[in-house]
Amino acid sequence: MHDSDARAQLLDAAIALFAERGIANTTLAQVAAAGQVTSAMVHYWFETRERLLDAVVEERLAPQFRYVWESVDVEQGAPGELVRGIVRRMFHVTEKMPSLPSLWLREIISEGGLLRERALRHIPLQRVAAFGQAIARGKERGELNPDIEPLLLFNSILALVMLPQATSKIWHRINPKLAFDRPGLERHVNALLMHGITAQPAIAATRPPKTSTR
Repeated sequence: MHDSDARAQLLDAAIALFAERGIANTTLAQVAAAGQVTSAMVHYWFETRERLLDAVVEERLAPQFRYVWESVDVEQGAPGELVRGIVRRMFHVTEKMPSLPSLWLREIISEGGLLRERALRHIPLQRVAAFGQAIARGKERGELNPDIEPLLLFNSILALVMLPQATSKIWHRINPKLAFDRPGLERHVNALLMHGITAQPAIAATRPPKTSTR
């Protein structure tokens, strides 16, 4: 095996271990064993654990962030098309990197996650903000549910795509019949985002009746 292939295999092994056990509970020796290389090779390629974490983010996570966002055309795309496109690319990313949802939950969004600051540096914040503005414009035109909060929509997409996959083992133990296949989960997420849980794809949300103050 070429050095470049062995190094790539080691990065993949590190991501799988970090997602399963957490970075703090994973030693470089365990990473080396999972990647089928010696500890000396890990030190040769990365020198320290910090350098390894940098490589995980820069070589594995950052390209996926770019893939999700580079195709987002906030000027031309209709709100629904923008949302469906982001959902589709996020599912494609998690299909390529099955450990990503658990890694995201453990080490990026959790308080004290050891990849949080590294990952945030690669989030295209201007594109995320522009997406929120495009959703706001669609809302103003009456194309979207008036109760939608544009700046929270991407957070909701993240949660709907990532959380079920990150917790799939737990829920499968509770209900073995529960399926987490990509097509089914993607249909479910799009249905929730586009129409909610109502029987009809109504644009306006059903508001609770006002309570009398008398």
